[in-house]
Amino acid sequence: MTAVKVPLRHSVLFWSIAGGGAAFDLATKHAVFDSIGPPPSPPRAIVADILELHTSYNKGALWGLGRNLPHGSLVFALLSLAAAVAICYWLFVRKAAVDGRLTAAFALITAGAIGNGYDRVMLGHVRDFVHFHVDSIGFDCAIFNFADNMLVAGAVFLLVMALRPGPEPDDEPVAVGVDREIAANTTVEITS
Repeated sequence: MTAVKVPLRHSVLFWSIAGGGAAFDLATKHAVFDSIGPPPSPPRAIVADILELHTSYNKGALWGLGRNLPHGSLVFALLSLAAAVAICYWLFVRKAAVDGRLTAAFALITAGAIGNGYDRVMLGHVRDFVHFHVDSIGFDCAIFNFADNMLVAGAVFLLVMALRPGPEPDDEPVAVGVDREIAANTTVEITS
């Protein structure tokens, strides 16, 4: 039995997405908070009545869930760390990274976990700044950041992969009552 080996390109893919995504998230947070200022600074419209940069601090998880949990920031930081370690173990020790799509999806999740985990450990909260709302229809999304986007995109990618049917089984017909080895080594000549 041959040992499964993770292709080098999948390792490079994972670390590029995870590291690059986390760096992009942290850089955008830094740039926006430096430009606009910390909350309660006035928001800056990007697309009037639809999209604005609006700085906010979030002590909870995605969309502020669990924000009133005692020591919530520490709890979520530990969960982010545990998720990143579990993902790396599963992909590279258990060799799940042989699947490039799975590797990319988990790399997005890891990037988001690192970006928001860094904020929680270093600042005690997550910096959010993207506010999407459509005032004409009364739609108002929670303020988020790019780490949140990566977490959601990775989870959606996993969901789509899980809902897609698996590969079709081999449709190789085998004669009934005939040994498979004999059938595989038999040539049938058809003449008309």
